[in-house]
Amino acid sequence: MMKAIILSMLTLLAACGVSQPNIDWGKAECSHCRMNVMDQHFGAAIITTKGRQYSFDAVECMVHFVIGGAGAENDVATYFVADHAHPGVLIDATKASYLHAADLRSPMGGNCAAFATTADRDTAAILHNGELLDWEGVKRLLAKN
Repeated sequence: MMKAIILSMLTLLAACGVSQPNIDWGKAECSHCRMNVMDQHFGAAIITTKGRQYSFDAVECMVHFVIGGAGAENDVATYFVADHAHPGVLIDATKASYLHAADLRSPMGGNCAAFATTADRDTAAILHNGELLDWEGVKRLLAKN
């Protein structure tokens, strides 16, 4: 009986936590620009503190959505971006390594790609001459555009 109660409590606690978003590639609509979220190299998502998910076709739409006032930054529980080296895999945007390069050609022209590791980012930087950034650097860069 005690095991059943503990298991039930753990299940409830897990259900209350923030989960990984699910982007329906090719069908989901970007919450900022309203284009379909197609490119699994650049998609992004946020989950709010209330558990609502918003999908984006690129990190620039996600950043503009929040700084433009459509979503309050203090209401965002987690930010996610697609790992450019592993298309369709979503990673924590605040911990990702970024590369900004003109020839990356993201859907909305911000041309920033996210990587789960600095090694993957540095490998991409050899092919795409660009600027190495962290999450704060990406937000500053995209806020200007």
